[in-house]
Amino acid sequence: MDPMKRNETKRSGARKRPAALQMAGAKVSEHRLANGMRLIVAERRGDPVVASVLFFPVGSRNETEREAGVAHFLEHMMFKGTKRHGKGEVDRITTQLGGSNNAFTGHDHTAYWFEFASDRWEKALELEADRMGGLLLDPAEFDSEREVVLEELAMGEDDPWRVLARNAERALFPNHPYGRPIIGFVDSLRAMTPETMRAFYERFYHVGNATLVLAGDVSASKALREVRKRFGKKRAGPSLAEVDAFRPRLGEPAGEVRITTHWDDEGRRLLMGWPTVSVATGEDYALDIALVALTSGRLSRLQRRLVFETGLATTVSASNDTRVEGGAFWIYAECSQGAERTELERVIDEEIDRMSREKLRAAEMRRAMAILRSSEAFDAETVSDLAEELGEWAVDADWRWAFDGCERHARQSAADVRDTVARLLRPERRVLAWCVPKGERVATEGPKPARRAARKAARKKAAAKGAKRR
Repeated sequence: MDPMKRNETKRSGARKRPAALQMAGAKVSEHRLANGMRLIVAERRGDPVVASVLFFPVGSRNETEREAGVAHFLEHMMFKGTKRHGKGEVDRITTQLGGSNNAFTGHDHTAYWFEFASDRWEKALELEADRMGGLLLDPAEFDSEREVVLEELAMGEDDPWRVLARNAERALFPNHPYGRPIIGFVDSLRAMTPETMRAFYERFYHVGNATLVLAGDVSASKALREVRKRFGKKRAGPSLAEVDAFRPRLGEPAGEVRITTHWDDEGRRLLMGWPTVSVATGEDYALDIALVALTSGRLSRLQRRLVFETGLATTVSASNDTRVEGGAFWIYAECSQGAERTELERVIDEEIDRMSREKLRAAEMRRAMAILRSSEAFDAETVSDLAEELGEWAVDADWRWAFDGCERHARQSAADVRDTVARLLRPERRVLAWCVPKGERVATEGPKPARRAARKAARKKAAAKGAKRR
C-alpha cells in the first residue's frame, strides 16, 4: 500500500453498503463465492485491457522464525511448474498472448498479477486456478531457485541503505516478524525444504483467503461468471485465525536505541525510525501531512534547512509505512562531506520538536493537501495500478477506503498534526541508525537538545501521573 495513503479507525457495521461505488473513474463492486473467495471488479472501459491481481493476506508477518523467507521464496516457486503447466509455461503462455505477469511479497500480503488484452483476460483465471492447489514444488527446481533467492539476498547486502534499514527494523520491532527481512536469512533459506514450503502453502493459499481483483475493460457479470466457473468448486482451507503463527503485541519502546553500521565508502547515512500506528487508524493521515511538511519538495522544512540553507545534507526524505499490526515513520538523510553528523541530528530534532509544539501554517496545510491529492490520482493511473491499490486496501483494511484519502486528509486539522507528532515522534521512542565509514566512531547519545527534550518529556509525564494519584 502506498505509504502516503491509508485509513480510519472503525468500520461501520450498521451502514448499508451500496452495490457498487464510483472511484478512480471505475465502477467498483464486491462479490463472494460460496466457498468464501472474494472478487472485486473495477469496470473501467477506456483501454482494452484487463488486470487480474490475486491477493492473499499472508506475508512475512505470518511466518515462524524457522519459516523466515518462505512467503517470498514461494512467490518464486509459483512460476516453476504445476500439475498442468511445466516449468516456464506460465511465462511462455503470458508472452505468447501478449500479456505480462509478476508477483510481489510484503509484510502483510502476497499478490500475483497478470495483464492481458480484454479479449483474452480469462487466461489469467485459468493459470491462477491451476496454481491454487496444483503447485508441484519439484525438489530439483526448489534447490535451483533457492540459489536464486540467496543471490538476491546477497545483492541486498551490497546496498548500505538496505542494510541500514534491516538493522533499524530489527531494533524497532524486536521479537516480531516485522523486524525480520521479508526475504529471510541465509540460515533459514538453507534449512528450508519443499515440505516446509508445502505446509505453508496449504495452510494459507486457498480460496477462503483469496481476494481476486479484476480491473479494466470487463463487466462484473461476466467476471463473476468466469470466476465461479474456475474457482467455485475449490474448497476453502482453515481460516487465517485458526492456523496463523503466534506473534507478540508490539509494545511501547523503552527508550532511544542507537545503531552504528560501518561501510567501505565515505558516505554518512542517517535513518531515524519511530513505531507508529496500524493501517486504518486516523493518526495515519496526520502523519502523511507531517511527512509532506517535513521533506516533500524545496519548500518543506527539512529540505529547506538541511539541503538549501545549511548544506548539512545532500538528500533528505521520509516515509509513512503503516502496516496491519503497527507502522513506522522513517526519515532518511545523507550527510554532506565535511558536515557534522551531530548538527544534522540537531536540525532534524529542532524541526520535529517545533512541529510537535506549533501548528502548521495554513499555507503548509494547503500545500500538503495538494501534494497528497496528486499522489492519490497517480495511484490509479493504469488498470494494474487500480487493481493493486484496491487489492492492497482490501486485504489490509477495506477497499472502499482506497480512493477517499483526500477527504480523510482534509479532516485532519493543523492541531491534529501537531498532537500526532507530539505523541509519536518523540526522541525517546525512536531508533537512530548511522552508516559511516569504517573506523569512524559515532556517539552513543544524541545532541544535548534532544536529550534535554527527552528528559523534559519524561519529567512532565511523571508529574502528570503524580497529579492524578493525588
